Amino acid sequence: MSKILLINPPFNIFKSNYNTSISVGLLSIASYLKEKGVSVKIIDGIRQKNYKELILKELSDTDFVGLSVMTMQVSSALEISGVIKKRKPNIPIIWGGVHPTLFPKETVNHELVDIAIVGEGEETLWEMIRKNKSKNKKSLLKIESIPLPDWSLMPENILKNITLVPAYTSRGCPSQCSFCINSITCNSWRGYSPEKVLEGLKVIKKYPHFKNKPIRFWDENFFTNIKRAKKIVEEIIKQDLITPWETTIRVDYINDKMVNDEFLSLLKQSGCYLLSYGGESGSERILKKINKGTNPEQIIYSAKQTLKHKIIPQYSFMVGLPGETRSDMGETIKVINKLTKLSPKIQILGPQAFRPYPGSALYKECLESGWKSPQSLDEWANLVDNELNHLSPKKFPWARKNLDLIESLEAYVRFGAHSIKSAMGSTIKSNKLLKFIFVLLCQLRWRLKFFKWPLEIKLARRAIIK
Repeated sequence: MSKILLINPPFNIFKSNYNTSISVGLLSIASYLKEKGVSVKIIDGIRQKNYKELILKELSDTDFVGLSVMTMQVSSALEISGVIKKRKPNIPIIWGGVHPTLFPKETVNHELVDIAIVGEGEETLWEMIRKNKSKNKKSLLKIESIPLPDWSLMPENILKNITLVPAYTSRGCPSQCSFCINSITCNSWRGYSPEKVLEGLKVIKKYPHFKNKPIRFWDENFFTNIKRAKKIVEEIIKQDLITPWETTIRVDYINDKMVNDEFLSLLKQSGCYLLSYGGESGSERILKKINKGTNPEQIIYSAKQTLKHKIIPQYSFMVGLPGETRSDMGETIKVINKLTKLSPKIQILGPQAFRPYPGSALYKECLESGWKSPQSLDEWANLVDNELNHLSPKKFPWARKNLDLIESLEAYVRFGAHSIKSAMGSTIKSNKLLKFIFVLLCQLRWRLKFFKWPLEIKLARRAIIK
């Protein structure tokens, strides 16, 4: 049987906190192929410093190489592909993941890439290995055909060092938010049976490297099927599988008919310590524009209910959408302000700058504004080199009018909206005195809600890229 080498390339900028988790997508593919009898080896370029040496060591008896590539990994993925082709010119190099899914033509047109996989990779890779070919059109996998993660496939030193055990109970999402990749790929929701979820939990609980570590269910939407979710939670308690865990949920699911007080109480009892919400915006106009199906009042209510049951609410927001005004962003600031005043335990992610995905409902609007996306992998690699995030807002015509606010708001929320103690506890590494001065400036900015001329943000970014 053939052997495949699966690689997770490094990101364009080194960060010191990648040990929080691992690539569940790559592990899922590896587990699927191993069950089919394929010899599989995973190399994680993010967490294994000697990844190039490991790749070259494995190449001699490898028949296929697969790389999982996000946009911020394009540059290193090209470098790795070049090293492999130089050593073994005829070996098929396959790219999968978010970037090839969004930009399949640009990906496969590069001389270092032989095949680009769009969407889920398990069955496509299996067909290529088995027959050296693949169907032109793929349907979504039945989730019950995907085995539970085979943790033995991951390098042992990585499993020892992770601080958050990754798991998933479902794939896809039934919502059609116009900014989300799921609305582009039509990735409909599919969930493991409660029995299979519990089986996976039992394996995690017994695994020596995961002792006393919390679990993150990386589902797009854990609570899509409320009866199923409740059954899982009830069985965790009943079968004494209680362990700290966190997952995702929509703000409008917190109501008397779905995730009510009784259910929240069960969640807390089962070990749930954090619920991650997509707040997205504080502007009703923008929430309607992106087809979110929620409103600001539901955001605040979800926070109050979650806190009531001593579970941490976490919210992600974004700004800089085409057509979004400074007033709309002001509404987001108001909602974040209300949230942070409810409790110091509330976590805010972002607001990050909006980035368009090809095929999304907002993409046409972005192109009509005069924006042009990169047309090749090399252009993407040049774009993201030394950038904290791909597609900087300064490149977006619609964002130029409010560029100062869009680029700086995430930092002002992170260091100004929370307590000084919380801000100083950030994982950002720098001189303590300089960091303290920066935090004080952010605190003042947030208190005054004055975000023009963010010179300190620009200076900080030059000094810190972590």
